[in-house]
Amino acid sequence: MELRYHLTNDLKRLRMPGMIENLDLRVTEATEGNFGYLEFFQLLVQDEIANREANNPAKRLKAANLSNRCTFENFDFRFNEHVLPPQTIRDLATCRFLIHSTNIILCGPPGIGKSHVVQAISHEVCRRGSEALFIKTHKLLEQLSDGEYPRRASRLWKRLRSVSALILDDFGFRSYDAKEAELLYAICDERLGTGSIILTSNRPAEDWYSVFPDPVIGGAILDRLASPAIKLIIEKGRSYRKEGPKFACASEKTALDDETP
Repeated sequence: MELRYHLTNDLKRLRMPGMIENLDLRVTEATEGNFGYLEFFQLLVQDEIANREANNPAKRLKAANLSNRCTFENFDFRFNEHVLPPQTIRDLATCRFLIHSTNIILCGPPGIGKSHVVQAISHEVCRRGSEALFIKTHKLLEQLSDGEYPRRASRLWKRLRSVSALILDDFGFRSYDAKEAELLYAICDERLGTGSIILTSNRPAEDWYSVFPDPVIGGAILDRLASPAIKLIIEKGRSYRKEGPKFACASEKTALDDETP
């Protein structure tokens, strides 16, 4: 019993819950089946691999900061089918855009389902084994600019470089200062050709230049975002908020509430 206790503690320190969970079963099987040491050990290793593979999708979804409700299973493709064509959205759900690190721009008025669509795409990214990160653009810039927590900013930069899909929600919601514009440029420049940026905005695309203090850096940012992008520019559409909260997922409603004047 003492050996079992110490072995379990060692496996906990090594973060191997699959081995811990199946240890008694494998010991019994090895005893009854007269397994060799390598065969016994191989079974335990396979248990750990199976456990990690089962948990990885859930871990990716949690790390991506996604709402569990904002999936395509919960999306009404018919609600705004004239401005969000189902065939186009389903094509984006295949995540083929990741192959060439293509960006996606979804621009339109509040309430039409932009946040739900991009989060649902992000769910598909995670389900297919890649990593995503969904974050409000202004919150991302605030966290990167926070001098009180440099380690957090450093970890966030590392994650921005590693994820396959970076989702910047509510781009251009407010004007950016010079430091924020430089951060946006650095993000877009580092991810150019190496990872996709998925962007939503309530502001008309022709007004984007006005949110930057310097038109030169603004032009450089928009060139990196828009030139290699799949664009869905919507002028008007039905509002989930106005026509019934039952259509909107939790994060979409929160975003809409934040946008109320």
